Amino acid sequence: MRRLVNLHKMKRPIGKVIVNPDLCKDCRFCIEFCPNNVLEESKDVNIKGYHYPVVRPGKELDCVACRMCEKVCPDFAITIVSEEYTTYDKYYGVSRHAHGG
Repeated sequence: MRRLVNLHKMKRPIGKVIVNPDLCKDCRFCIEFCPNNVLEESKDVNIKGYHYPVVRPGKELDCVACRMCEKVCPDFAITIVSEEYTTYDKYYGVSRHAHGG
């Protein structure tokens, strides 16, 4: 028996971006390479005088834990944690959260 699939809904990970501001040298690779435009430059500076990346307001759920920012950071200032999943409906947005691994 075939099972119908709702193609406009999908389950995907939600990533949490963790930045160590003091390691950042403001190369902006993470900001440029993020496919979902999750990061932006902070207004504050670190102890070296550099602006560091922060998550854009309202974009907290847009990180899909692809780890691109983590991979391109030459200073190892970014870590991505992916422990949560969401059901995303392309018409209605995020509809529910569930912890997973």
